[in-house]
Amino acid sequence: MAEELFAALMKLESRITEALGSLDSRLASVESKIASVDTSVAALRDDTLSHFDAVYTRFDRLESEHQALNAAVKRIEEHQAD
Repeated sequence: MAEELFAALMKLESRITEALGSLDSRLASVESKIASVDTSVAALRDDTLSHFDAVYTRFDRLESEHQALNAAVKRIEEHQAD
């Protein structure tokens, strides 16, 4: 009876060890995929932020040009009024 119990426990331990080994390999695969996704997301974020920076730079330039044009129109209007 004790030998049968011992054999059953050893068989169970073998199955658990095998299952844990399989689980470890799957987890390693998932971790590598997550790392790949993190790298892709970081690259996308950097690219997006650089595009936003370019858009804000253009908005600043347009705002400056708008103010310059408004000042020029105001000077022309004042000159016409005189």
